Amino acid sequence: MFKRSLASTLTQGMRAFSTARAVSSALRAGVLLQRDPIVIQQAKGLEAASDKYFEWLEYISAERFPRDFFFKKGSSAEAKWMDLEDARASEWYFDPASKPAFKSVKKVPVEDEAVVEPARLIEVQPRETQADISGDVRSLERKLDRTLYLLVKDSAADQWGLPQGAIEGDELLHEAARRNLKDICGGKMNVWMVGNGPVGHCQAGDQAEFFLKGHILAGQANPDAKLATDFKWATREEVEATVSAEYWQQVKDMLSTV
Repeated sequence: MFKRSLASTLTQGMRAFSTARAVSSALRAGVLLQRDPIVIQQAKGLEAASDKYFEWLEYISAERFPRDFFFKKGSSAEAKWMDLEDARASEWYFDPASKPAFKSVKKVPVEDEAVVEPARLIEVQPRETQADISGDVRSLERKLDRTLYLLVKDSAADQWGLPQGAIEGDELLHEAARRNLKDICGGKMNVWMVGNGPVGHCQAGDQAEFFLKGHILAGQANPDAKLATDFKWATREEVEATVSAEYWQQVKDMLSTV
């Protein structure tokens, strides 16, 4: 009962604090700004093998395609379909003896006919972007399958960290967090803030830094040189390698593993 009441009291206190007027100069507000993954991660190891296996099960258990019904005998469309069927039937890594017995081996001569190539409406782009190749850590077009977090290098402390600053006057916590992000990183970003309450905090000496979560929708950071000398968009592992060990221990639980 005591544990439950204590937890309830702490929860209510945090909620009240997010909208209460800041009265202490020891409190600072910042933003955990992230860019969500743009593409899904590629399956690896057991996951990739499982996907391949179930794809094969679906292929081998399906009804045989009525080729003669859909394609004209000897047409280029029939020849292309048979080439595709050959490639698909050959991808079997588990039991070669169970390879489909109806794999097509006889090539159909293609009649003289005009081959009309369909318009390429979608051009598939590589997962590795130019920013990945050049190592541009300031670009948002890198590590497309990972969550990226905005780090800035503080001008005064000469240390990397999440963008944060002091709470001025009678500002609310979420108001100060938004203002500090704009002051430090400029107003050229379209940011959606998840809520008015913090998702975590850090203790730096006698100062407590509270962070609200935000997502960048468009734009790019343009730091004020007086407040931040540099910035980067970093993955979880890159954040760990960039910030101090003490700082990492306080922020790691706020970061996604994806």
